[in-house]
Amino acid sequence: MTRLTRAALLLAPLLLAACASEAPAAFDRSIATYVGQPEIRLVEALGVPQRIYDNGSQRFLEYDFTSAAAPASSGLSFGIGAGSFGYGGGYGRGRGVGTGIGLGFPLGGSGYDAAPCTVTFEVRDGRVLNFRREGDNCR
Repeated sequence: MTRLTRAALLLAPLLLAACASEAPAAFDRSIATYVGQPEIRLVEALGVPQRIYDNGSQRFLEYDFTSAAAPASSGLSFGIGAGSFGYGGGYGRGRGVGTGIGLGFPLGGSGYDAAPCTVTFEVRDGRVLNFRREGDNCR
């Protein structure tokens, strides 16, 4: 296996993890901009909440955000592979390293379900005090 191939295989999971961990933090930063704002500005920006809880002195506005479901696979897929082989028996002996590029053809495929994300804003005296996020797929 070449150094470049080995490096690519080692770095790919790290890059994916970095992207996955950044999404909720970016979501939180975006939602945090509503803290301190009037309730009406929140409703103007996000629309009517799915649920409202009011106990007289404070209100809780709850919004459901979901990531869009992935469409079913409908196109070609592309892959890169690498491998090696050792001593062979029988007619030939040798060593080698192989690399390859391949195309895949979908046989049906399916998308994944949308993941829930619920954000609850606490409102007191007409201003957003804070928020709480539930769900790992807030993006």
